[in-house]
Amino acid sequence: MTKRLVQRRTALLAAAGAVALLAVVAVPVAAGGNGHANGHGNSNTNSNNRLLAAGTATERVGVGVQWHIQFQIHARNNGKSSKVSVQTPTSTFSYIGSVCSGSYTTAAGTTVYVVGRQTSFAGTGFEAPYYGYSIHKGGPMGADFSWVSAFASLSAAQAACANPAVSLPTPFALDAASVRFKV
Repeated sequence: MTKRLVQRRTALLAAAGAVALLAVVAVPVAAGGNGHANGHGNSNTNSNNRLLAAGTATERVGVGVQWHIQFQIHARNNGKSSKVSVQTPTSTFSYIGSVCSGSYTTAAGTTVYVVGRQTSFAGTGFEAPYYGYSIHKGGPMGADFSWVSAFASLSAAQAACANPAVSLPTPFALDAASVRFKV
């Protein structure tokens, strides 16, 4: 599965015409929760729907190549209130967190994530039915790293939810961010 995820990420980045400048970041196994809330009911007033993080981020994915991301990530067990929109140099896409959302903490700090079904896509490039997004809390802008992942199937998206600290890394540095975290 790892090989396929790498191929999908490579294809997604190639669609932006970027040569990724990846920093190798060792991520320990998640010490926190897995992002699956244990509440009951589907009301928006449910405590499981609390906002974990929201804002905008400009992710540097190559020399002179930036992706602009807007997101709201909630801790809701079905995640449908979480939304992510991405604009790349060649396409735009958005998705809702219908698979999972949550946060985890490692020695590097807190990362917030969401995985969900694509709701729109425009432009050329790699179109996937599911996407994931993770953003790391830290730095003077409120966040310092983020990552967009593509998943070809629901089962691949669910596998990412089972171990987000490994499946949703955060190696791309942010050029700009306006983020509020409430984790």
